[in-house]
Amino acid sequence: MTDDATIVIHGFLNLTNLEKLDMVNAINEYFDSTNREAVRASRDDEFEKVDPAKTAKTCKCCGR
Repeated sequence: MTDDATIVIHGFLNLTNLEKLDMVNAINEYFDSTNREAVRASRDDEFEKVDPAKTAKTCKCCGR
């Protein structure tokens, strides 16, 4: 596994079970889609609202 994937799986394992299920559903939505760019754009918009670098939220992947 790459370093990036290791960091992401660490964050995944720090989620609650419901959050993990939401994450798996989002990943499945991406892989099942025939229009992945639209899915990605939607997720990018959601991320903008909670970006740890721009908000007081702490990243579950790296703890920053």
